[in-house]
Amino acid sequence: METWRIVSGCIVGFIAIALVVYVSFTIRCRGPIFSNSYLWLSKEERKKADKKAEYKLVTVVFACLAAVFALLSLHIFTLWKLPYILMWFVIGFVIVYAIVDAVKTEKRKYRK
Repeated sequence: METWRIVSGCIVGFIAIALVVYVSFTIRCRGPIFSNSYLWLSKEERKKADKKAEYKLVTVVFACLAAVFALLSLHIFTLWKLPYILMWFVIGFVIVYAIVDAVKTEKRKYRK
């Protein structure tokens, strides 16, 4: 196995582990919320914001990212095609989930 493959696989694997650690905090509604919709709110709007919904969104998105990086690391080390194919399904899922969540959030804003 080439050196660059080992190094890149380890880096991608460490990113997956870091994302899993972050997700373990967001599942329990702890830690920072890395969401554009939350980060750009003012201090007053952050107090009114639904943090549980933001934590749920961040948890799902970052868990999918962790799965993507874990599958990519597995593909780098083994050269199997299945992890690579599954990675693209996860990417498609997270894109669809983010769009659906954005639409639901906008509908909730207009109802109030």
